[in-house]
Amino acid sequence: SVQSKMFFDWYQATIFDDEQAVLDSIAKLGHGIIPNRGIARMYHYDQGYQIQSNFGIVATVLIGGNGKYPHAFATSDNAPAFADLVRTEWPNKHRVTRVDATTDFHEFGSYDRLRSVCKEISKGFGLQFAQHSDELNRYAGRTQYIGSKTSEYRSRLYEKGLQIVGQLPEVRNGSLCPADITVCHSTEGVSIRAPDWSRLELQARPKYEDGKLLAATLSPEEIWGMSKWTLELANKALALDLERVYIRAKRDSSDEKAFRAMVSQYANVLTRLRIDLGDWESVGLTIGDALVEIKKKPKSYY
Repeated sequence: SVQSKMFFDWYQATIFDDEQAVLDSIAKLGHGIIPNRGIARMYHYDQGYQIQSNFGIVATVLIGGNGKYPHAFATSDNAPAFADLVRTEWPNKHRVTRVDATTDFHEFGSYDRLRSVCKEISKGFGLQFAQHSDELNRYAGRTQYIGSKTSEYRSRLYEKGLQIVGQLPEVRNGSLCPADITVCHSTEGVSIRAPDWSRLELQARPKYEDGKLLAATLSPEEIWGMSKWTLELANKALALDLERVYIRAKRDSSDEKAFRAMVSQYANVLTRLRIDLGDWESVGLTIGDALVEIKKKPKSYY
């Protein structure tokens, strides 16, 4: 069995710095900046920019409208370099909202072997265990999910090699067998038989602020220690001897719950105010002025 070095396959973070400074720094990963309002709206920001290289989009930067600070992410082969840049430029000034820690296996039957381990962990911890496959294309590659899609932590095991070659017309019509195709591993530069390449990854979306800040400091291996069941899976499937990473759970106070309820109830009014006044800072100042006026007037006035 050949197991690759663990790496980030997705890295997404809010960065506590000036919007232009963030955009300029991340632009170093490519050679051009493309505005994209569509992706900005998707994430509820005012403006979106994608950093382009000769090989496509390498990173996305979102600014304005959804909080004070810019948000940025990179996926797939671009995630490791992006994570290195963010951690170098803003080591203590970013918080992670999503990070995927990934490793690959180059071994005959690796998917079925690893799936049995994942099933054992899922049964032991009462996790959802849903598999996706294409009934019309047996070479498309299977994906096994461990955990709920709404959970903070969810693992995926999939036949990476087959997913790369399974959509080729020659494979779909049966004129070419995937076992006869070798694919190049993007980070290690080795050739692998398509059916032998499996990938196991953990998607972490920390719920609380402490977890988001902590994730910004952890290695890909250490990400697997953020919950009890992922720690167990890392031990049995990846042979990782990790320490449990404990995160102080933040309990919602009654004031926080009331505040969210208020914002939810008056979301449309607040949004119109923001449009009228120009920015959220002005909305906050207007609300503050109104509270001062309310305190000056007797209760009978209302």
